[in-house]
Order: sequence, then C-alpha cells, then structure tokens
Amino acid sequence: MQENKEHLIRFCARLLELLLDMTVTLIVSASHSGKTIRIIKRFAKSYGFDVYLMMQTKSVILTLTYADDHSIQHTAIRHIPDLALNFYFQNMLSRLSWYVHDNPVELAVLEAKYREIIAARRYPFFFTLIAAALANMGFCRLFGGDFYALLFVFLGTAIAFYCRSIFHKLEIHHLVSIVLTAFLSSLTAGCTVLFSLGSTASIALATSVLFLIPGVPLLNALIEILEGHVLNGIEKLIYSCTVIVCIALGLLFTLVILGIENL
Repeated sequence: MQENKEHLIRFCARLLELLLDMTVTLIVSASHSGKTIRIIKRFAKSYGFDVYLMMQTKSVILTLTYADDHSIQHTAIRHIPDLALNFYFQNMLSRLSWYVHDNPVELAVLEAKYREIIAARRYPFFFTLIAAALANMGFCRLFGGDFYALLFVFLGTAIAFYCRSIFHKLEIHHLVSIVLTAFLSSLTAGCTVLFSLGSTASIALATSVLFLIPGVPLLNALIEILEGHVLNGIEKLIYSCTVIVCIALGLLFTLVILGIENL
C-alpha cells in the first residue's frame, strides 16, 4: 500500500512536469485559456488526476491532484516565454489529448509523442519571410495599391521581417523591436511618397505595417472575456493595444523623417 502511494507520488510529479511543458507550449503558440485548460484537463483525466490551472501573462501555475486520494498532490510554476504563433502545435496536442483519452498509453509513450510533435520540422526562415511579404503585398493590393505600392510594400515587409529576426537575436526588448520593425517597413514604403512613385503612395504607407497587427491576441482577448477568463482577456487586450501603439510610433517616426503631413 505504502509502495503504491510512493509510486503514485513519483508518477504525479513526472506527469506534472510533462503537463507544464505542454501548457507552456500551448500558451506560447497563442492558444486561448479555455482551449488550453480543456486539453490539459483531458490529459490529466486520462491518468486519473484532476488539474487546476492558473495562467497569467508571464507565468503559469499548475496543481495536479490524484482523483482517488487528494493527499497525492503536486504544484509547480513555470515562466512563459514570448508568443510564437503555431497552430500546428495547438492542433497536434489537441489530437494527442483525444487519442490518449480514448486509448490509454504509458506515460513514457506520451512523453515520446510530445517530444516528436515539438521537434517537427519548421518552415525555413526565408520561406516564411517571402510568405509574409507576399501576404502584406496582398493587403496592399486589396486596398487598391498600384505596381509601385506593391513593390515597395513587398520590399519593406521583407527588410523589416529580416531585421526583426536580428533584433530578436540581439535580445532587444519586444516592444522596441516592434517600433523599429514598423519604422523600417514604413520607411521603405515611404519611398513611394518621397520620390512620387505611382498614385497610391498613401496606401503603400498605410498597409506597410499591417503584418505586425496582433490579430490572434486580439481575437483571443475577446474569446477569453466571453468564456469568463476576464483577467486573462484584459491582459491580452492591453498587450495588443500596446503593440498597436508601438506600430503607430514606428509609422509616426517615418512621417516625421520624411516630412509628410498630409497624404
């Protein structure tokens, strides 16, 4: 009996570490609170445990309790890195939770499957860069941009995207990085105004920073509030508004440097 309890205690601690890793992965991948809680609870329930999650902007607290003996309990806290949107991780962990729920597996197998998911090959950096530039160019065309507007929006987005990766490696503060990225992208697009290229220079300038808009955090903020996770929703909303202000600052610096008052 005592040996069995000690085994459960060790198992609980091991499962807790794995679930914490999964929770952080989901949050960093921009999964909203409700979805994250459902997935983690599904994993825990599959092994006979109850779970309590408390999520904040920079940390997560997880308590794991054995359903048949509440004296077997572990709590841990983990820091949350900056967001890195990844729908693949969200989708695969959700599918894995249902698989484990319907087909109980050894914890070692679950750990192996999780490591396999997070080790999945990602798109090459320059492929992502070109895709982002093309997408932002598409926004410009959607709003009526002409050839020169499309060209400079594409170049501006590509240059800013590349420089942003350098800012990240240099560990420049995230919000400062947003300001600089918006400035570089809009400054490049501002060449259409400076040299009077085309007839839609204002559209080029306005759409040059759209790739930085935090669309997913804004949507998640609304979902969080509607699902009752009001504090988390407000935190995400404030973060999103702060990013938008930083984008506006970068665009403002471009307007000041180029001497643009009216478009």
